[in-house]
Amino acid sequence: MKLSLAIALFFAATIGADAAPQAKPKKKAETNTIAQMVTVSGECTRLVHAGLAVEGCKPLLVNMNYSTGISSYWFTTESSILAFSGDGSRRIEQGPDVVVQAIEKVILAATTAAPKEQGGKEDTAVGFCRFGDPNLKSSMIECVAHTYMGRYEGAFAADGSPPRLEAFQVAQ
Repeated sequence: MKLSLAIALFFAATIGADAAPQAKPKKKAETNTIAQMVTVSGECTRLVHAGLAVEGCKPLLVNMNYSTGISSYWFTTESSILAFSGDGSRRIEQGPDVVVQAIEKVILAATTAAPKEQGGKEDTAVGFCRFGDPNLKSSMIECVAHTYMGRYEGAFAADGSPPRLEAFQVAQ
């Protein structure tokens, strides 16, 4: 009797295991879509690529915010874009008008590259961006990051005109 009960339980367990719902496949990783773009006008006062000073920085700074929570600060020249990128939730307020954000990547892209060439070079970095209220004249936005290639820097003084904000619809 005990043996038949054990066999019945064994069969019930194996049949139940076959009928159990299978694990759902993992969702595809969320794409990095632009959610918001903020442009600040002013003067780019310093730009450094891998320890070398770069001339010709444009008087416009772009802050790109992505659907994944990444926030990126773009310093541009005629021939390049230097982006300091990090998790937007990793921000610390240092005072009423000063915020510091951790930077984990530096991306350097050529704006004059042929269409078939790679879009840019991305390096792991340790650094930060510090910024104040861009509505205040001379408010600074400064980014510093270290990679295995060297030190990257960008400094920008806002001219006090209101930043331009563009929000994008992000699919859920």
